[in-house]
Amino acid sequence: MKKKLYVLTAAAALSLAACSSNEKAEEPKPATEEKAATEQQAETTPTEEVKEETAHQHEDGEPNEKSTCAFCDMKAYMKSEDMGQFTAKIVTEDGETLFFDDIGCMLNYERDADKPAKEQFVRDFNGLDWVSFDEAKIMKTDVKTPMNYGFAFFKDEESVNTFTTKHQNATPATVEDIDQIAHERYMKKKQKQEQEGDMKHGEGEHGDMKQEEEMKHEAQ
Repeated sequence: MKKKLYVLTAAAALSLAACSSNEKAEEPKPATEEKAATEQQAETTPTEEVKEETAHQHEDGEPNEKSTCAFCDMKAYMKSEDMGQFTAKIVTEDGETLFFDDIGCMLNYERDADKPAKEQFVRDFNGLDWVSFDEAKIMKTDVKTPMNYGFAFFKDEESVNTFTTKHQNATPATVEDIDQIAHERYMKKKQKQEQEGDMKHGEGEHGDMKQEEEMKHEAQ
């Protein structure tokens, strides 16, 4: 009997010792260790702001319902909208994405841009994927585009053939063809702005002369 009691007492003592050992192992880390772990996590985990900026800079960035053309300030259409296949975009040297409602606006923006393009993209007419402007196949069409330039873009010959099956009047075109039309419009716009500026300047001079005449009349 005494031997059994001794064995039970010894077993209980061993069990208490094991519990005590586990409790010591689970003791909380010192505050300095917790702080170091938190700082390390902050360094390796990007903030929401950084994630947002990265998404904005990504070449697959898409316009939203509030996006406007960086050149003419008209609506830049989303992929899901009618005429969305004519939206173009550039990615600037600092990673900003700018959208354009039609290809001519993108070329005209580049003529006196504050932020030159690092990359230029157009949409494949059929699949609506972004395609490098330099690599895209270009067709002059009778399809209405947002600013009536009438050019459609394609990622490969297969996509072109799919389009020309339905649009037999379409003809191959080049960047130079687009640029010629865009440049003519650009120059007309500049001339109109200069004329409007001259007219406002003339109205100002006429107003000053009228005010001088009125002052002379009152003095008499």
